[in-house]
Amino acid sequence: MKLEDLNLQALLSSSPEDGSIHFAGSRALILDALALGLLRRELVDTLGWAGAKAVLSRFGYAHGWQTAATMKDALPWEERDDWRKAGAELHRIQGMVSPRIEPWTGPEPEPFAHSTWQHSYEAEQHLAHLGTATEPVCWTLTGFASGYLSYVNGTRVDGIEVACRACGDETCRFVAKPRPQWQGADLSEIQLRYDQDGLHASLTSAGKALRGLQQQLTEHRLLLGSDL
Repeated sequence: MKLEDLNLQALLSSSPEDGSIHFAGSRALILDALALGLLRRELVDTLGWAGAKAVLSRFGYAHGWQTAATMKDALPWEERDDWRKAGAELHRIQGMVSPRIEPWTGPEPEPFAHSTWQHSYEAEQHLAHLGTATEPVCWTLTGFASGYLSYVNGTRVDGIEVACRACGDETCRFVAKPRPQWQGADLSEIQLRYDQDGLHASLTSAGKALRGLQQQLTEHRLLLGSDL
């Protein structure tokens, strides 16, 4: 198979007997984007912004990694390079986002990967459930691309979103580099998202915030009781 021939019909199959659906041979589900938007809101409410971002980014990374592993042998690729490039097309086929590789015009050296994302389901759902954001929010999409790129290239590749429609930008934009090439605040952001210590710190912070809120509510109830 060639990359340009990749389509939903070639990847999707169903079993009328047991009702299961398979995508490239792996069990798949058809899930409303609204459900994922509601899950995002619950995660932000429960874990806080940093905790939700870390969990959804790591989920996306695992999804991308596993998808790359599955796609490697699921189809009879004529060129191995088509398998390596298929991650972006899978984004489109699965209805998550419409990516487009763009020429690099930044002052820095050209990154490992660079693309714009149109019609991001994630930005759409964030705006619907949480409103305008102050930083990019396509966490699962960024994680997926990072995981896919890491698997097919045999080295750790991390991406960040540098523009996002949920922040009011015209389009979402994604940049990826091998881990050693990231520095400063960008590297710290990546570590907080994907590394175990970063996730632990995010969840610990969320736990402290929840305990603080619980204490405030307890004190408020006691205060109301004393006024009765």
